[in-house]
Amino acid sequence: MKNILITGGLGYIGGRIADYLRENEPGTKIILGTRRPKERIPEWARPFHLVFFDLLKPDSLPTALDGIDTLIHLAAMNENASFEMPEKAWEVNTLGTQRLLEQAAAKNIERVIYFSTFHVYGPLSEKIITEQNATHPLHPYASTHRAAEDIVAYFGHHKKMRTVIFRLSNGFGYPMDLRIDRWSLIFNDLCRQAVTTQDLILKSSGKQHRDFITLNDVGRAVHHFLVNIPDKWGDGLYNLGGECSMSILSVAQKVAEVFERKTGKKIQSIRVANGVGSPQPTPVRFSIKKLKKTGFCLEGNIDREIEQTLTLCEGFLNE
Repeated sequence: MKNILITGGLGYIGGRIADYLRENEPGTKIILGTRRPKERIPEWARPFHLVFFDLLKPDSLPTALDGIDTLIHLAAMNENASFEMPEKAWEVNTLGTQRLLEQAAAKNIERVIYFSTFHVYGPLSEKIITEQNATHPLHPYASTHRAAEDIVAYFGHHKKMRTVIFRLSNGFGYPMDLRIDRWSLIFNDLCRQAVTTQDLILKSSGKQHRDFITLNDVGRAVHHFLVNIPDKWGDGLYNLGGECSMSILSVAQKVAEVFERKTGKKIQSIRVANGVGSPQPTPVRFSIKKLKKTGFCLEGNIDREIEQTLTLCEGFLNE
C-alpha cells in the first residue's frame, strides 16, 4: 500500500478518511480525486496530492489511476440529487463505478474499497439488519448503489482484484471545512443551529431512530482493512455502523448538552417544526457483528465529534 486514491476525496466522508490515513500512515501517498476546478480547492487539501477527473468523462480516468495500488471509491451523487435526477444518478453512481473499475483492472490496481449505503436494505424494521438480509432499495440513491455493489463484486471475483463493500449507516462528525455541503445532516444541522440561534428546531417528530457512526470510526475501518488485515477481507461485504441507535430527539439533547458544556451558553428550546406529525419510534438494530469478527472495534467519541463540529460552526457567525 503505497499510493491510495480516494475518489470524492474532497467530500464529507472522503476528506475525513484522507485526514485519518495521513495521520496514521505518514509514509503512504494519499491522492484525492475530484472534479472541482483548481481555484476551488480548500486549504486543508493543499498538503495532499490531487488528481482531476469526472466519472461522466471516461477519458479522464486512465491518467487519474496511474501508479495507484489502492482505490477507495466514494464519488457519487447524494440522496437528494439522486432522487431529483435518477437517470444521472445511474450514470454516475452505477455506470461511473463500472467505468472506474474497468480502468482500475487495466491498471492492475490491487485493492478497492467501495462505499455503499444501508439504504439498500429499504425501510429498517425492529429486526436485526445483517448482511444476510434481503435488499429492497426503494429510491435512486439506494438502487444505484445496490447495482454498483454487484459490479464491484464481479471485479472482485473475476479480475484478481481484492474488493470490499461497506454498507455505511449514518456517518457523522465534523467536516473538513464549512463549504462541504452536508449541513442538512442531522448532527451538523443541529450544531449549526446551536451556534447561530441557540434554538434547536427538529424537522421531524424526533421519535425516529437511526444508527450513527463517527467519521473517525469510518476512517479507522478503512485503515483496519488496509493495514491490519490487508489479505483477509473475507467475502468482501460488511455493514459499517456504530451500534448506536438514537432517536432524533436524543441527538438534539446530546448536541444541547455538549454545546452548553463547551460554551456556557444555554439552548433556549428544542422543538418540533410546525406541521410535523408524530410517528411511532422504530429502534434500529444495524448489526456489525461480522465486521467485528475481523478484529475491528469501535472507538468513536460522540462528544468529541460534536465539540469539533461546534467549533467549525463558529465560522458561520463571521459570514
